[in-house]
Amino acid sequence: MPTSNNEALNIVEILDEYLDEEQARELTARLEQEIGQKTENDSLKVSLEMLKALYERKPKRENLCKKAILYSIVSFHMFIIVVNIMAFFVLPFMYPLWMWVPVNSFILTVTFTREVCPLTRLENYLRTSLGMSRIGGFIGHYFVKPVKRAIKNAA
Repeated sequence: MPTSNNEALNIVEILDEYLDEEQARELTARLEQEIGQKTENDSLKVSLEMLKALYERKPKRENLCKKAILYSIVSFHMFIIVVNIMAFFVLPFMYPLWMWVPVNSFILTVTFTREVCPLTRLENYLRTSLGMSRIGGFIGHYFVKPVKRAIKNAA
């Protein structure tokens, strides 16, 4: 009868046949976050946590480059958001109506749709490769959650 360690190694071997290590890490982290954390089924929750743990690894020294890239992507993303917010309010005063309305409509659409931004996808890839948890959305993670925490702590 195989031990649980052997069973876990068998699962890893099967996943490795279909996915490389980074893809398997991304898949298991996403399954645990999007399904495991939201389910009421305790056995599914534990199973997905264990599956994610099979591919979790501790960051190594060579990951300093990945961390630097991650922080630069977060900074660039923040810059893009600030520029878009400024453009939303400045464009109506600088350009005629037929130019700023479509641009502002595009900015609103990109900001408030549930489609995942390519920069967020890249950030999630880097975060999972560093053993960090994924984020759902950039604005929610870096703007909304900190404000909610501050309000909750102030009350």
